[in-house]
Amino acid sequence: MTLPQTSIDQLNAVPDEYVDGTFTLTAGSAKYGPFDVGIRLKGAASFRPLSGKAAFKVKLPRAPDPTFLGLRTLTLNNMVQDPSMIHEVLAYEAFRSAGVAAPRTGYAYVRVNGQAYGVYLNVETLDRVMLPRWFGSTQHLYEGEYDSQGGVEVEPDDIGRLGVDEGDEADLSDLEALIAAVHGTAGDWSDRVAAVADLQQMTRMWAVEKYIGHWDGYSGQRGFHQPNNYFLHSDSAGVFRMLPWGTDQTWGNRLLFDGQAGAMFDKCLDDASCSSMYRDAVRDVRSRIAELGLDARAASTAALLSPWQKKDPRLESPLESIGDAVQATRDFLRVRQDDAARWLDPGPPAVSPAPDLRPPLPDPRPPLLGIGTGRRQRPLRNEGVIVRVRCDEPCTYRVYGRLDLRRRGRKIGLRQRLGNLPANRTARLRLLFSKSSSGVLRSALIRGRRVRARVIVRARDGTGNLAKSSRLVRLTR
Repeated sequence: MTLPQTSIDQLNAVPDEYVDGTFTLTAGSAKYGPFDVGIRLKGAASFRPLSGKAAFKVKLPRAPDPTFLGLRTLTLNNMVQDPSMIHEVLAYEAFRSAGVAAPRTGYAYVRVNGQAYGVYLNVETLDRVMLPRWFGSTQHLYEGEYDSQGGVEVEPDDIGRLGVDEGDEADLSDLEALIAAVHGTAGDWSDRVAAVADLQQMTRMWAVEKYIGHWDGYSGQRGFHQPNNYFLHSDSAGVFRMLPWGTDQTWGNRLLFDGQAGAMFDKCLDDASCSSMYRDAVRDVRSRIAELGLDARAASTAALLSPWQKKDPRLESPLESIGDAVQATRDFLRVRQDDAARWLDPGPPAVSPAPDLRPPLPDPRPPLLGIGTGRRQRPLRNEGVIVRVRCDEPCTYRVYGRLDLRRRGRKIGLRQRLGNLPANRTARLRLLFSKSSSGVLRSALIRGRRVRARVIVRARDGTGNLAKSSRLVRLTR
């Protein structure tokens, strides 16, 4: 990939907005490009700036061909939370084997402006190209990802926190119907929910999450940051299915196959017919994963990556830890079949229970982040957008944003602010815009155009845990 200096400056200021760049792919003897593309940075806890091992989204060219090798967008994960670099490949294969829609994966060695950025995972993007391979129609694709308020649940209070990745943002009636069914009281729970959700599919999704130790998904555990890393897909009839995401920290924690987690999972286990369906799903998933040969896949993939990892200049894990992480994954695979069998048929207690292979379940708690913007602001009088930021523990923050001039389709970036905060202290910040941008904004407000500001705050504590949140502010004269 190639980025001009103006695009680099823009990404440093507003990393999650697409900027202009070029993209070239070399695959064996074949070479594609260079193409003009859009490039932005991505990630929550795995976010890294351009100066580190940044993760990327690449929006591929739409003309003259609307797709490139069948794709519209590339998702390039930096795998900084997975020293083995094999977790996601194995996890999504396990989901697909159970009939759960999940992305395909591949690897790439990435260079930016001639500088090596190293080994990346190319994860298939969940979009209008991928979804038709699994579904006959798509009404909506919602994304559940934790924010400063915690995990995002299928419940009335969280309806505005589920991201709308595909479909009409103004009409969420399908999601409202799902939430009403999940939390209703009339009749049998599974009969009521089955009208708006494919429970056969969802129980398979949850069974795989449990099996692979996906503690940071929907059914893995209940915590401040969960439910997390899931998608809800609705078809034209309003029937929902659940899709996985964010599986880089799997294959390590031997989760119980029951226990509290997301609301739909908990209510399923409390319902006799749904609980039986889930038990059958665990049995089926255990059998299917046994047939995949994932241990051999882990070994061969690690061998394939090894020479590339050795020349990765931005690798965050020591080379010697990679082999240990791969071996821990293979050890997990060897004992997980027995874990599932014991849950399905407890029998007498084992004489020598298998030891845990990893430290206790991680609880990466980022700082609790408070943002104050108010619903409306007068940016011309304030000479910018005012933001108040507060952390419950010492943190470093980055605050940035953009002005969205809806009718023009034009977006103006606000200059970022960086700083440090002691615990429970509030910083009052002014996000500025350039003199030329001020003129455009003034003209839009005078003409009565709708203008909004999206303010994004990222804060890290002393151990590197990241919190991210955003606010939408209406701007007036």
